[in-house]
Amino acid sequence: MTPTGAAIERSIRNHVDELLETLRDVPRDVLDRWKPAAAIRGGHAINTFAALAVHTVSAAEFHALHMVGRQPSDRVRDDEFGATTTYAEIETRFNTFLDGLHALLDDMTEDDFGGEPLPDRPDLDWTNADWLMHTIDHIALHTGHLQVQRQLWEYEFQQPQ
Repeated sequence: MTPTGAAIERSIRNHVDELLETLRDVPRDVLDRWKPAAAIRGGHAINTFAALAVHTVSAAEFHALHMVGRQPSDRVRDDEFGATTTYAEIETRFNTFLDGLHALLDDMTEDDFGGEPLPDRPDLDWTNADWLMHTIDHIALHTGHLQVQRQLWEYEFQQPQ
Protein backbone atom coordinates (compact mmCIF):
# COMPACT_ATOMS: atom_id res chain seq x y z
CA MET A 1 0.00 0.00 0.00
CA THR A 2 1.27 3.47 -0.85
CA PRO A 3 1.93 6.03 1.91
CA THR A 4 -1.09 8.01 0.70
CA GLY A 5 -3.33 4.94 0.83
CA ALA A 6 -2.05 4.04 4.29
CA ALA A 7 -2.72 7.56 5.60
CA ILE A 8 -6.25 7.58 4.17
CA GLU A 9 -7.01 4.16 5.60
CA ARG A 10 -5.60 5.09 9.03
CA SER A 11 -7.71 8.26 9.17
CA ILE A 12 -10.91 6.51 8.11
CA ARG A 13 -10.33 3.63 10.54
CA ASN A 14 -9.75 6.07 13.41
CA HIS A 15 -13.01 7.91 12.66
CA VAL A 16 -14.96 4.66 12.30
CA ASP A 17 -13.53 3.41 15.62
CA GLU A 18 -14.68 6.65 17.28
CA LEU A 19 -18.14 6.35 15.70
CA LEU A 20 -18.56 2.74 16.84
CA GLU A 21 -17.34 3.57 20.34
CA THR A 22 -19.89 6.39 20.49
CA LEU A 23 -22.73 3.98 19.70
CA ARG A 24 -21.52 1.09 21.84
CA ASP A 25 -24.03 0.22 24.60
CA VAL A 26 -26.77 2.50 23.25
CA PRO A 27 -29.97 0.45 23.69
CA ARG A 28 -31.74 -0.73 20.52
CA ASP A 29 -34.88 1.34 21.11
CA VAL A 30 -32.71 4.43 21.64
CA LEU A 31 -30.73 3.70 18.44
CA ASP A 32 -33.92 3.50 16.41
CA ARG A 33 -36.20 6.10 17.96
CA TRP A 34 -34.60 8.56 20.37
CA LYS A 35 -34.03 12.16 19.32
CA PRO A 36 -32.97 15.12 21.46
CA ALA A 37 -35.69 17.26 23.00
CA ALA A 38 -35.06 20.00 20.40
CA ALA A 39 -36.16 17.60 17.64
CA ILE A 40 -39.21 16.39 19.52
CA ARG A 41 -40.39 19.92 20.16
CA GLY A 42 -40.06 20.81 16.47
CA GLY A 43 -36.96 22.94 16.87
CA HIS A 44 -34.73 21.10 14.43
CA ALA A 45 -34.75 18.18 12.02
CA ILE A 46 -32.49 15.73 13.84
CA ASN A 47 -31.98 12.09 12.88
CA THR A 48 -31.85 9.04 15.13
CA PHE A 49 -28.57 7.34 16.01
CA ALA A 50 -29.44 4.49 13.63
CA ALA A 51 -30.28 6.79 10.73
CA LEU A 52 -27.03 8.75 11.11
CA ALA A 53 -24.95 5.58 11.36
CA VAL A 54 -26.59 3.95 8.33
CA HIS A 55 -26.29 7.16 6.33
CA THR A 56 -22.62 7.47 7.26
CA VAL A 57 -21.67 3.96 6.22
CA SER A 58 -23.85 4.11 3.08
CA ALA A 59 -22.17 7.34 2.01
CA ALA A 60 -18.72 5.91 2.74
CA GLU A 61 -19.48 2.88 0.60
CA PHE A 62 -20.74 5.12 -2.20
CA HIS A 63 -17.90 7.66 -2.06
CA ALA A 64 -14.99 5.24 -1.75
CA LEU A 65 -16.07 1.83 -2.99
CA HIS A 66 -18.43 2.96 -5.77
CA MET A 67 -17.01 6.25 -7.04
CA VAL A 68 -13.34 5.28 -6.66
CA GLY A 69 -13.47 1.48 -6.54
CA ARG A 70 -16.15 1.26 -9.24
CA GLN A 71 -18.20 -1.28 -7.31
CA PRO A 72 -21.92 -1.42 -8.08
CA SER A 73 -24.21 0.65 -5.87
CA ASP A 74 -27.95 0.50 -5.31
CA ARG A 75 -27.89 3.27 -2.73
CA VAL A 76 -31.14 5.12 -2.04
CA ARG A 77 -30.00 8.04 0.10
CA ASP A 78 -33.45 9.05 1.32
CA ASP A 79 -34.06 5.57 2.77
CA GLU A 80 -31.02 5.90 5.03
CA PHE A 81 -32.74 8.51 7.19
CA GLY A 82 -35.55 6.14 8.16
CA ALA A 83 -33.27 3.22 8.94
CA THR A 84 -33.63 1.01 11.98
CA THR A 85 -30.88 -1.39 12.95
CA THR A 86 -28.82 -2.92 15.74
CA TYR A 87 -25.35 -2.01 16.94
CA ALA A 88 -24.10 -5.40 15.70
CA GLU A 89 -25.44 -4.70 12.20
CA ILE A 90 -23.84 -1.24 12.18
CA GLU A 91 -20.51 -2.67 13.33
CA THR A 92 -20.63 -5.48 10.75
CA ARG A 93 -21.43 -3.09 7.93
CA PHE A 94 -18.61 -0.73 8.87
CA ASN A 95 -16.16 -3.63 9.16
CA THR A 96 -17.20 -4.89 5.73
CA PHE A 97 -16.70 -1.37 4.37
CA LEU A 98 -13.24 -1.17 5.99
CA ASP A 99 -12.25 -4.52 4.47
CA GLY A 100 -13.34 -3.27 1.04
CA LEU A 101 -11.53 0.02 1.58
CA HIS A 102 -8.32 -1.81 2.51
CA ALA A 103 -8.48 -3.94 -0.64
CA LEU A 104 -9.16 -0.84 -2.77
CA LEU A 105 -6.34 1.20 -1.29
CA ASP A 106 -3.93 -1.73 -1.33
CA ASP A 107 -4.32 -1.95 -5.10
CA MET A 108 -3.98 1.80 -5.80
CA THR A 109 -0.78 3.42 -7.02
CA GLU A 110 0.11 7.03 -6.24
CA ASP A 111 -0.97 7.92 -9.80
CA ASP A 112 -4.37 6.32 -9.18
CA PHE A 113 -5.19 8.95 -6.55
CA GLY A 114 -5.10 11.60 -9.29
CA GLY A 115 -7.25 9.45 -11.56
CA GLU A 116 -10.84 9.97 -12.53
CA PRO A 117 -13.66 8.36 -10.53
CA LEU A 118 -16.89 7.11 -12.03
CA PRO A 119 -18.72 9.87 -13.92
CA ASP A 120 -21.82 9.58 -11.67
CA ARG A 121 -21.40 13.15 -10.43
CA PRO A 122 -20.48 15.29 -13.46
CA ASP A 123 -21.21 18.41 -11.39
CA LEU A 124 -18.04 17.70 -9.39
CA ASP A 125 -14.65 17.86 -11.05
CA TRP A 126 -13.08 15.54 -8.50
CA THR A 127 -10.25 13.04 -8.63
CA ASN A 128 -10.17 9.75 -6.77
CA ALA A 129 -8.25 11.53 -4.01
CA ASP A 130 -11.02 14.13 -3.69
CA TRP A 131 -13.61 11.37 -3.19
CA LEU A 132 -11.45 9.61 -0.61
CA MET A 133 -10.84 12.86 1.27
CA HIS A 134 -14.58 13.54 1.15
CA THR A 135 -15.10 10.08 2.67
CA ILE A 136 -12.88 11.08 5.60
CA ASP A 137 -14.64 14.44 5.99
CA HIS A 138 -18.11 12.91 5.87
CA ILE A 139 -17.37 10.18 8.40
CA ALA A 140 -15.72 12.72 10.73
CA LEU A 141 -18.65 15.13 10.44
CA HIS A 142 -21.26 12.54 11.36
CA THR A 143 -19.07 11.02 14.06
CA GLY A 144 -19.10 14.46 15.67
CA HIS A 145 -22.87 14.66 15.29
CA LEU A 146 -23.24 11.27 16.94
CA GLN A 147 -20.90 12.23 19.78
CA VAL A 148 -22.94 15.34 20.55
CA GLN A 149 -26.17 13.35 20.29
CA ARG A 150 -24.75 10.74 22.69
CA GLN A 151 -23.92 13.50 25.17
CA LEU A 152 -27.45 14.89 24.90
CA TRP A 153 -28.97 11.45 25.43
CA GLU A 154 -26.76 10.81 28.44
CA TYR A 155 -27.68 14.20 29.86
CA GLU A 156 -31.40 13.62 29.38
CA PHE A 157 -31.55 10.02 30.60
CA GLN A 158 -28.42 9.08 32.47
CA GLN A 159 -28.22 11.80 35.10
CA PRO A 160 -27.78 10.56 38.64
CA GLN A 161 -30.86 11.33 40.74
